[in-house]
Amino acid sequence: MNKNIVKIAAGTMIASAILAGNTELPYNVMKDPVAHAATTNVHGVPKEPISVISLQNGSFEQPAVAYGGWNTFDQSQVPGWQTTASDGLIEIQNHNENRDAADGEQYAELNAYEASALYQDIATTPGAKVRWQVSHRGRHTTDTATVEFGSPGNLKLIDTMTTSVDAWKTYSGTYTIPAGQTTTRFQFEAVGGDPRNGNLLDNIVFATQSFITVAGNVDKTSVKKDKTATYSFDAKNEGGMASQNTTLTIPIPQEVTLDSPNVKVDGVSVVGSYDSNTRILSIPLGSIEKDATKHVTFDVKGAVVASNVTTQATVTHQDLGFTDEDYTNYSNDVTLSVLANNAPTITATDHTLKQGGTFNPLADVSATDPEDGNLTSSVKITANDVDTTKAGVYHVTYSVTDSDGNVTTKQVTVTVVSNDFPTIEATDHTLKKGATFDPLADVSATDKEDGDMTKDIKVTANDVDTSKEGTYHVTYTVTDSDNNTTTKTITVTVTSNDAPTIEATDHTLKKGDTFNPLADVSAADKEDGDMTKDIKITANDVDTSKEGTYHVTYAVTDSDDHTTTKTVTVTVLSNDAPTIEATDHSLKKGSTFDPLADVSAADKEDGDLTKDVKITANDVDTTKEGTYHVSYAVTDSDKNTTTKTITVTVTSNDAPTIEATDHTLKKGGTFDLLADVSAADKEDGDVTKEIKVTSSDVDTTKEGTYHVSYAVTDSDNNTTTKTITVTVTSNDAPTIEATDHTLKKGGKFDVLTDVSAADKEDGDLTKDIQVTANDVDTTKEGTYHVTYAVTDSDGNTTAETITVTVTSNDAPEIFANDRTFKKGGTFDPLADVSATDKEDGDVTTAVKVTENNVEPDKEGVYSVTYEVTDSDNNTTTKKIAVTVTSNDVPEITAEDHTVKRGKDFDPLQDIKATDREDGDITDAIKVIESDVDTSKEGIYHVTYSITDSDTNTVFKTITVTVTSNEAPAITATDHTIKKGAKFDPMAEVSAADQEDGDLTKSIKIKSNDVDTAKEGVYHIEYEVTDSDDNTTTKTITVTVTSNDKPTIEATDHTIKKGGKFDPLAEVTATDFEDGDLTKAIKIIHNTVDISKEGTYQVTYEVTDSDGNKTEKTIQVTVTSNEKPEIEATDQVVTAGDKFNPLDIVTSEDKEDGNITNKIEVIKNNVDTSKPGVYQVTYRVTDSDGNQTEKTISVTVLPVAATPVHPTSPPVKPVVEIASTITPDQPQPSQAVAELPTTGDQSNKGAVALGSGLIALAYLLLFRRKK
Repeated sequence: MNKNIVKIAAGTMIASAILAGNTELPYNVMKDPVAHAATTNVHGVPKEPISVISLQNGSFEQPAVAYGGWNTFDQSQVPGWQTTASDGLIEIQNHNENRDAADGEQYAELNAYEASALYQDIATTPGAKVRWQVSHRGRHTTDTATVEFGSPGNLKLIDTMTTSVDAWKTYSGTYTIPAGQTTTRFQFEAVGGDPRNGNLLDNIVFATQSFITVAGNVDKTSVKKDKTATYSFDAKNEGGMASQNTTLTIPIPQEVTLDSPNVKVDGVSVVGSYDSNTRILSIPLGSIEKDATKHVTFDVKGAVVASNVTTQATVTHQDLGFTDEDYTNYSNDVTLSVLANNAPTITATDHTLKQGGTFNPLADVSATDPEDGNLTSSVKITANDVDTTKAGVYHVTYSVTDSDGNVTTKQVTVTVVSNDFPTIEATDHTLKKGATFDPLADVSATDKEDGDMTKDIKVTANDVDTSKEGTYHVTYTVTDSDNNTTTKTITVTVTSNDAPTIEATDHTLKKGDTFNPLADVSAADKEDGDMTKDIKITANDVDTSKEGTYHVTYAVTDSDDHTTTKTVTVTVLSNDAPTIEATDHSLKKGSTFDPLADVSAADKEDGDLTKDVKITANDVDTTKEGTYHVSYAVTDSDKNTTTKTITVTVTSNDAPTIEATDHTLKKGGTFDLLADVSAADKEDGDVTKEIKVTSSDVDTTKEGTYHVSYAVTDSDNNTTTKTITVTVTSNDAPTIEATDHTLKKGGKFDVLTDVSAADKEDGDLTKDIQVTANDVDTTKEGTYHVTYAVTDSDGNTTAETITVTVTSNDAPEIFANDRTFKKGGTFDPLADVSATDKEDGDVTTAVKVTENNVEPDKEGVYSVTYEVTDSDNNTTTKKIAVTVTSNDVPEITAEDHTVKRGKDFDPLQDIKATDREDGDITDAIKVIESDVDTSKEGIYHVTYSITDSDTNTVFKTITVTVTSNEAPAITATDHTIKKGAKFDPMAEVSAADQEDGDLTKSIKIKSNDVDTAKEGVYHIEYEVTDSDDNTTTKTITVTVTSNDKPTIEATDHTIKKGGKFDPLAEVTATDFEDGDLTKAIKIIHNTVDISKEGTYQVTYEVTDSDGNKTEKTIQVTVTSNEKPEIEATDQVVTAGDKFNPLDIVTSEDKEDGNITNKIEVIKNNVDTSKPGVYQVTYRVTDSDGNQTEKTISVTVLPVAATPVHPTSPPVKPVVEIASTITPDQPQPSQAVAELPTTGDQSNKGAVALGSGLIALAYLLLFRRKK
């Protein structure tokens, strides 16, 4: 098979072509896409491959020729091409004669040494449609060549190419391979031009259509919801020529969302367009070369769970250089499934705990995920503030992440409830002797958990006896559901019922004194306390305005209606106040004021008190006008104080004022110097008659600015001056504004149009203008005059005469010169053409072109005729010659550059431009684009443009390569050395440069102050310079440290025998150089024995990194640890007596001393209301935790029965009496009364039992005392 053709499944197409005869093969066999749902994207079937026809080496890029030159090759060396030339040579040029190729860099010359033909014989498929194209250009003149196709022995003329030397011209067309023609010759033959040169050929195409296939794929068969999948489509040109306007469109299924319309084509981001309504993504691919592939990728995210979501790409394109036909093809179906992406769930419930309970935050917490299953082991606690030692509401936050990165969080509430003891609310009571007392009244109990527990309160002790004054106690207990028991004891005070007392003493007052009869009077009551506020005055004849002896009687009644009275004596003595003599003053501002002058004081008892007068207030300020006050006070020997305030008025002493205003006068007017001038004074009033004119230069005969000065003096010799300005203005005549006029014969003329008058004083006088003369006649040419006059308010009259010229009406004139311009230039026949008219002025806009045969694309001499007509219908014509000359483009000479980073780059240096007509036009070169950045390495470009005088513009782009210019780097680190050690400043110091490599040998030390004999911080500065003169400096720090021994911090200890002792506790070691050396401490001696009292030693040792060793010994004293002792003896009390178990016990500890206040009663069953033998157990704990307990016996003896008269109402017993002892026979001296009914018994058995108990108690007591 010929290598120039690839036959791909061509059978069907060949058969179709043969049956159809000499017709084109159908390409767009599929109809246009129809609207479709996003989930059903199939809209076309990919087309069958075509049979490809294509020639080789169409742009003559092989074999290579040096730039700017040419070469001839044997036809066997030129791929694809053959020649009819007798020498078999083909000439190829590369920018020869500075001529650019139409495509690429090289092109062929058809007329090398003789007029010949270039051709290729190509295997073809009959019926196939072929696109052909060739770029043709004359070399030195206009050249002609033919295009011929057919079988090698039967060529037919297809086209004739005639092209000038100015530019390449492209010829193209479509050719259908005839039936039976399996080999087709594609030939160009020279038919004009110089046989030795001419007919340049390039950019030759003879090929079947472009044919784009699309292969689609997705990087995974399924994607989770919200996760990303990547679609890829490969658009490959499997046709015979390049494509153009290639566009790929892909419908985006509704089950996915497009990340961005910006896709990647061959790995480069490209901006696509996406229509959200149709969900169509369009991607421009431009041109795809023959056999080239463009790889398109874009990302989508799963949006809706679905299976087998299908889409299909559509590609549309044209053949490169041809727009007559559009092609469409389709990709394979691309299928993707969207899977669910559910977040995991966490199962965790709220908790309620008792304070102090245990809490495991992960207990009973689990997590599951629909995809991953059980994720309990992955649960993390992200927040947990639970504190079970404190009651409160807390939170624990859990988090779990599934394999898709979905994160679920859950927060539970943990409530820690208190486990508090219940509280008893009971207050102390104070009762009157004989009052009723209910120990449970107003007593309540609550518990944080159990709520109200009042009903559970128990009275565990109560010794209250309301029949006797005294202090008693009631003890309550209550126990909550957590078995927490609370005990509370209140005090009940039974008070007496005595009358109150009044405290009040006699008084002596001065006449006129204030007397408060209740001052210093108080009352108190034994039961009611302070009763001062209840005191009442029952009699009071005190009169403090008169001397004499008076009485006040007080009374007070307590809450028991006991009233007490008391009378005191009040003596009033005489007392007159002193008097002050002082009068008001009036002063002039600035005068002197003595506040004590003329002030005196006297007293009825003390006589003259003037010397005792004091000034208590004085705000007088004689520098300011105003009303002020001085206050005086004097006190007599009775302490009577008199005050008096006088008024001091400070009056002004101001200078007078002059009222006089500036004046404006007409020149020649009258001026009175004192007219409208006045003067006034604050003290003297109107002083106008005192005004004097001290100076005046006013001259009313001359315009100008003058001044008058006045002066006036008041009675205090205060003088005021004032100067006014007097302006004398002109009295000028008015002016008329009127200009000369030129009119066309027969024109209209208004004598007052544009005429105005003004006066310096009167302003606008236009309405007062009079026409005093006018001989204008607009029907005749000539010069005429108009005279105007105007008079101002001062009678000044002005006259003005203007000239009015009436002119004729001549024909217009055209101004246009012959023109010369370059071939191909723009020619505007009206440019630089103007016309004027004597009457109409500029009539350029009325010029018309009546003849114009100019052809700008052909050299030659042409003519243009103009015509213009004025407003009087006068017409003028003019003809000019237009010469069209030749026009070549300019040329730019510019080379690529390489510069160092950071160096200067002048884009116009060494750049030149020349033009065939204009010569050297280097100065006109422009840089139109430059991305050069000499601060960064890289490859940049500069594009130049030059335009000659014929506006021919040429562009050229050069490459500018910026290479690195890094400064060298110095590697040097800080050092720490011991005092006295050796130090080499160049050790381990190096330098390197990106361009120069290793520069270590070039390093210089700029400064070095290191002194290893002394501790301190020093510096060394290094410097190195590379071949580009880049200099780098670096400074390092050298620290010379001391070599001190380490120190050990350890103190003596005193511990209890049997206590714990850690010899390393609170022992530390530090070193100046090494820092903390605590962990390096060693114990080298330790004799401590905590089981025996005594004094011991512990010795520590530590060594620093320099081998310096330090030792330290501390003393450890082990003291005894004896248990405390309790001193308490057995007790005997009588029933009904008070018994406080803590009143009879003490405790001593060998170490702590007296610790009686730490004794606890851990057991006490003593009931003093019942005879019997009880126990009290004490416990005490010392500061070492040693505990001692001791139990004593308390014997309660019965008391002889005494008749008791029940109170009314009787006191309710607090504790039920177990038994009541009643004597068989009362003693003769005792009155027998009935006991309360609650205890009435009289049987003899009880008497016998009571007698036996009493005998037993006395026997026991007698034996103990023995």
